[in-house]
Amino acid sequence: MGRRLVDSVSGTGSVHAGDLMLRSIAYTLSFWVDDDASARPEGPVPMTVDGHIDISGMGEAAVLAGPEALTLTLEDGRRITFRLKSTFGDIVGSWS
Repeated sequence: MGRRLVDSVSGTGSVHAGDLMLRSIAYTLSFWVDDDASARPEGPVPMTVDGHIDISGMGEAAVLAGPEALTLTLEDGRRITFRLKSTFGDIVGSWS
């Protein structure tokens, strides 16, 4: 199963844990769709998101690594549910 790049974005957004805004943060993200997902008959095609957020100088990086329900709101209004993959700011998430 392959995947296809459908969008790449960068900008400054806000990270939320539930209803609590943690901070504004720079991001660079890629949106991917599985090649076989486009054959689905109905509904939105789920996308995976990977990329990087700038956590340099961020003491709460360890806190971000913990919560399972982190959301990044992009400049264009999209909201990405994500988890931190590393203390360097690598993330993986989803959007549909």
